Amino acid sequence: MTWIQLRVQPVDNRQDPVPRTPSVLGASVVPPTGRLPVETRGRDLVLGQLQEWLRRPPAATIVLVGLGGVGKSTVAVALAERALRGRRVRRRGRRVWWISAADELSLTAGLVTVARQLDATPADLHAVASGAPDAPDRFWSLLEQTAPGWLLIFDNADDPAVLAGGMSRWRGGWRRSVAGGGSAVSDGTGWIRPSPCGLTVVTSRDCDPRTWGRHAKVRPIGPVDEDASVRVLLDLAPQAGDEAGARLLAQRLGGLPLALYLAGTYLDSAVARWRTFTAYHHALDSAGRAPLLDDPQAESRAMVTRTWEISLDDLARCGVPHARPLLRLLSCWAAATSIPLDLLDVRYLACLLRPPAAGHAGEGDESDADQLETALRGLSRLGLIEARISGPQTAIVIHPVVADSNRIHLASGVARPGEPDADRVRRVAVDLITSALSGLSPYAPADWRRFQLIGAHLHALFGTVALHLVHEPLAALISAACTTACALDQSGAISVGESLCRAALDHASSLGEDHPLILQLQHQLAWETATMGGHDQAEGMYRLVYLARRRILGEDHPDTLVTRHELAWVAAAQKRWAEAESGYRSVLPALQRTLGEEHIATLYTGHELGWALANQGRLEEAEAELQPVLRTRRQVLGEEHPHTLTTIHELAWIMARRGRSTEAEVMYRQLLDARLRILSDEHHHTLSAHHELAWVLTLQSRWNEAAAEYEKVLRARRRVLGEPHPDTLATLSALQQLEHGQVADARHVA
Repeated sequence: MTWIQLRVQPVDNRQDPVPRTPSVLGASVVPPTGRLPVETRGRDLVLGQLQEWLRRPPAATIVLVGLGGVGKSTVAVALAERALRGRRVRRRGRRVWWISAADELSLTAGLVTVARQLDATPADLHAVASGAPDAPDRFWSLLEQTAPGWLLIFDNADDPAVLAGGMSRWRGGWRRSVAGGGSAVSDGTGWIRPSPCGLTVVTSRDCDPRTWGRHAKVRPIGPVDEDASVRVLLDLAPQAGDEAGARLLAQRLGGLPLALYLAGTYLDSAVARWRTFTAYHHALDSAGRAPLLDDPQAESRAMVTRTWEISLDDLARCGVPHARPLLRLLSCWAAATSIPLDLLDVRYLACLLRPPAAGHAGEGDESDADQLETALRGLSRLGLIEARISGPQTAIVIHPVVADSNRIHLASGVARPGEPDADRVRRVAVDLITSALSGLSPYAPADWRRFQLIGAHLHALFGTVALHLVHEPLAALISAACTTACALDQSGAISVGESLCRAALDHASSLGEDHPLILQLQHQLAWETATMGGHDQAEGMYRLVYLARRRILGEDHPDTLVTRHELAWVAAAQKRWAEAESGYRSVLPALQRTLGEEHIATLYTGHELGWALANQGRLEEAEAELQPVLRTRRQVLGEEHPHTLTTIHELAWIMARRGRSTEAEVMYRQLLDARLRILSDEHHHTLSAHHELAWVLTLQSRWNEAAAEYEKVLRARRRVLGEPHPDTLATLSALQQLEHGQVADARHVA
């Protein structure tokens, strides 16, 4: 059953569009070789080893680990560039894919694109996008069938749990699975696996070999040696001095590639106040030498912070002081993930772009747009952000270490004179996201791509700014999460939507446990839990939401009525039919009074009342209840709307139970034809109809046909739902009974 419309926002049932098979969205998986320097210095040894592994893949995944800013991604890009060049490689048609694992949304989008390039079926694409239990198996089956010699890179997997795969997520949330020791990252059942056919490479800050398991070769990436550091500085800033000056600066920067890159890029820029290696070295020392820290990651951040602060100081000196608050703002969003340029609406950015004396009215003007352009160009020229162009779309990306350092600065609450305070920066970061989402519909496929692009940044805000927000912007952020989670569910990325909901709930406590938005999120999660077979847990969740909504909104409020309906449904799903019937009969008149006879919610309750009656053997009463529902649904929703087909499904089942199996078979086959057009061949509603068609065939003693149908459904349910799911077990039981000459009854969830 589907109540997403009611759980998220009311939708007029006369305008409710016919849901189609989710449009599975992807992302570019082309290696970003354009970001490489002319020569990758100091990495010959590791690149030589990686190339050897590419020629002869070991029985292991290669994990490049090290501090943030040490150049792990650069090594991976250099490997990709070498894998793609050369006549022999082009003749063999080697395939190289680059997937961002910075967050679950980016990972899913990249996996979908790779699967599509490997000629995945619609069912495969839907499984990968939704995080189905068998999604990693499907993905790797496709990969193993392609020509050998491929290279698959997962970049920025700093949270390894993102790579755990669909199985652990669908069983109550992948984060809890990892915490419980059942990580699919280390056991080889997730998204990363060794293969004799190609090489899988991961970049991550997580250096613990236990994270990656015995099927991984963990290869530490450290700072580059002194000679290579000198060459990097001279490559980037050939006019900044001699080798001796470059060597002293290289020693000061500790061979950290990101710090070397930022320093060299600054020295070669037009805004540089310190024009030589020696002058830059003195400027670093004037800011204070980094102490010897127990945390190497903190030390690398401290060094990077001093390099980019020098760059920002000179941008301010050259008339671009607003580059600093803009960089702080960008750091609130997801690092290493494309930020659409049109997300930066000057109407909201004006308060960060203008000097304090100029004010910050809500309407941005042409001068604000010019200020934004100048700041972005300055940050890009100094290497603090990266511009990426994909077709007509332009996006910017911020390095994780730069983002981390800026987030720490915001958290400190210290602002330079004339710099906007941290709370204002955070509020603008939220306003830009919520404004960009405000005109989108979670039910419009044309908008799903936009939800996907912004969703990762929305999710990041719960980790970077949510704890610092007051009531109003926090409520706006959580409301945006509700809408975006709905859109992700509709597009097929169910596990990503669930993850977003959980992140929102984790940070929503300051609104109060009875806030409508919190109840909305809890209701949505209860539905997800129930559809995954967790009926007991879902019932408890629904009951708590119902009690709160009744107390706050009243017994006849539409939200309260929807939760009352779901309590009846979850009782029916556990075969407590009399209790379910009582619940449906209680809520139906209230829905008719409140929403009207033809509202989508009223019709669903009428349908499920008929379903509950049928499952108690009161077939004539059930048919009498369902026929008016079918007529109204055809009139209001259309012949092939999924809700109309659901009522046809129920009536076909009743026909079979009343001994009219030939008529029922015709209805089931017509139903399957329609569902295959509208849904996918492995959608749970389609599989339910297949299962019951097999049951009808057994009623006609067509044993071989029935067995073949059951076996087909069992294979599909195992792939899509997993072995322990109640629907999978029901098909397995029916097949086993058929083998002993028995006919298993068929009951389905409405």
